[in-house]
Amino acid sequence: MAHALSIFITLAALAVVIWAVVDVARRPALALAGKWKALWIAGLVGAWLLFGSIGALVSVFYLAGPRRRLNAVDDSGRHRSDSVTSRP
Repeated sequence: MAHALSIFITLAALAVVIWAVVDVARRPALALAGKWKALWIAGLVGAWLLFGSIGALVSVFYLAGPRRRLNAVDDSGRHRSDSVTSRP
């Protein structure tokens, strides 16, 4: 039972890391200032490879912090709530 729980936690951590890596990879280079994009990807993957489930905390940090700020601003630099139009 404990072995199955360990495998589940490891796979869940891997899923979070993959989600974060895909999110970083799909962002334009300018959104993360070029070299930061590569650093985020290397940090996310490296942290998981070196530290396993604890390394997934780096992914959670990205998803809760920088990703939310990037999603709040669209490509024109305006806040998303400013560019939303009301629909009938």
